[in-house]
Amino acid sequence: MAEFGEILAELRQDHKLTQQQLGEKIFVSAATISNYESGAHYPDVQKLISLANFFHVTTDYLLGRCTSSLSPDVFKQALPMGMTIGDFVKDFQSLPADRQAALLLIMKDLKLGQLVDHYMKRG
Repeated sequence: MAEFGEILAELRQDHKLTQQQLGEKIFVSAATISNYESGAHYPDVQKLISLANFFHVTTDYLLGRCTSSLSPDVFKQALPMGMTIGDFVKDFQSLPADRQAALLLIMKDLKLGQLVDHYMKRG
């Protein structure tokens, strides 16, 4: 798994920010950001949280403890029928493996249908 400094540098570059610009966002110097990215120093807990909030990722993602960069807020997003994405994930996890596979096939088919519709409209 990637190290904190690599992950931070990648996020910063993906957001097209210089070390100076990122430093200004979380109130540290460009040299501090450079030290974080090189692994010379690590942020304190408050700065780690500031970075996670700024990039809309979890602290676990920043620390290389998980591979998903999804914000925890995504699980609170509302779905139809009074569900949230978090509720959907919980329900999905409780399904037997064959039902999970069937649902994934349906989702893949729906997504493919969206792509076909998109290209047909452009056509």
